[in-house]
Amino acid sequence: MIVGALCLTTALGAALSAQTAAASDPAPAGAFAWEDAAAAPDLSERTVLITAIDPEAPYSPGYGVNDSERVIFEVYFPEGAVTPSDEAATLLRAVAEEITYRGLQNITVLPAEAAATADSLDSEHAVEERVHAVAATLEEFGVPHKWIGVQPNRASGV
Repeated sequence: MIVGALCLTTALGAALSAQTAAASDPAPAGAFAWEDAAAAPDLSERTVLITAIDPEAPYSPGYGVNDSERVIFEVYFPEGAVTPSDEAATLLRAVAEEITYRGLQNITVLPAEAAATADSLDSEHAVEERVHAVAATLEEFGVPHKWIGVQPNRASGV
């Protein structure tokens, strides 16, 4: 019995060390080019966030004023798009149902931080259009207009 346990322990140790060695091996040369990564547009710059407070979340005493759970939904846009794709519309329909059925409060639509700090004026206009498109789509799917706060020009660090 003890010999069997020692064999099992030795086999597990050998398997773990082999897995660690394989995971720590460097990537083959030419598998990743920094130039390609730098040229690829950042998805976070095309992301709009929907935040809400769940009033039914468990109470957490001692953590400040906002003790409710903040719920965050992320909506991604294809490169160059300012209206939600079919996949994003499906997500927004589910988010709208979640908001109305669960009674989420303080709904805010705002750009992700990377999108809010975009450099060009064109990017800034695209960010505003995306934020307003997400809010309009939520309304289309049944969330009352007065429930939705829109912050298209999110200040950094917020």
